[in-house]
Amino acid sequence: MNLTWLRPGIVGGSEDSTVAALVAIAAPTVDAGIDLVLFGRDDLWSAHPSLNELECVTVAGAASGRVRRVFAENTALARTSRRHGIDLMHHAGGVVPPLDREPCTLTIHDLQPLDLPEHFSATKRTYLRAMLGRSARTARRVAVPSEFVQGRVIDRLGIDGDRVQVVPWSVATPEAPDHTAARAVAVRYGVGERFVLCPAITYPHKNHATLLDAFAQVARDDDDLELVLTGGVGPSEGAVAERIGRADLAGRVRRLGRIPRADLDRLYEVATMMAFPSTYEGFGLPPLEAMVRGCPVIVSRSGSLPEVISDEMMSVEALDIAGWAAAMQAVSSNPELRRTLVAAGAEAASRFSAGRTAAALLDMWTRALDETP
Repeated sequence: MNLTWLRPGIVGGSEDSTVAALVAIAAPTVDAGIDLVLFGRDDLWSAHPSLNELECVTVAGAASGRVRRVFAENTALARTSRRHGIDLMHHAGGVVPPLDREPCTLTIHDLQPLDLPEHFSATKRTYLRAMLGRSARTARRVAVPSEFVQGRVIDRLGIDGDRVQVVPWSVATPEAPDHTAARAVAVRYGVGERFVLCPAITYPHKNHATLLDAFAQVARDDDDLELVLTGGVGPSEGAVAERIGRADLAGRVRRLGRIPRADLDRLYEVATMMAFPSTYEGFGLPPLEAMVRGCPVIVSRSGSLPEVISDEMMSVEALDIAGWAAAMQAVSSNPELRRTLVAAGAEAASRFSAGRTAAALLDMWTRALDETP
């Protein structure tokens, strides 16, 4: 597996799910039927020592900047993998290096560069527009995290549907919740007893604007409910900051920025709800993370998000400000509804295990290895 693209702490949900699946494959109880070798960066092995249960090979230059990393994929990765005599390379980062001549499979996490090109630099947009279709056609099989992405790959890239296999992301089962510890984390960040949590980098498609306008309506009638925004800085940060500063949201929104993973997990445990109004998701891991920690979730009806929840749960059209306000008001004011959403969320989340992801990957690799070149 080519993991040279995986910069720890940078690529988000695809990192968590990829590592969890590999750890599941490495478990002593799993008879994978193959020898799996990971090619990547030194900092990846350090960040995830559990991967060392598998054979980990550092690729020279993989930890450099983007240009040198791409160069390393086309040179050092090919040389290193040939020395190991591999039969199949899985490229887990969305593209197959142009100079790669080995039999391969591929993971495409989403088609954002094609569907939302305005969110990418001209250089990255041009590169990925050229590479995604070529990569999908080169690979024997293509893994995607959802039926939504499966449809986009088939339609946009013209790939035979039989070659595109859903390999859903997963979420680990957490330890038992600790309400006292979770409240202590909330207090440390200055967060009150009742709050709506939205964990998302301020990218345009995360749709903070709709959530902020909707929350302003809720805040008029609910004196102590807060909105807590976590996640790193993206292109919409300035617009988000400007909206938070208006009079109708004064003192009601906390912008915490990027916080440690453990702290975010604790905030899920004591949040009144989690709201995720994204207009585009290839999978949608944050709602799943909230669900396994007993947090009621409201998601948009965009992209793959309807696949993550169940029919008993709450969803709203992404840009429906009044709909988001009504949903948040309903959840915040109705304890019975919150209990229903928590139970439905736990049931829905149970479908997305690391073992299921690992089994789907192994099945795809076995099928690809059995194919005649």
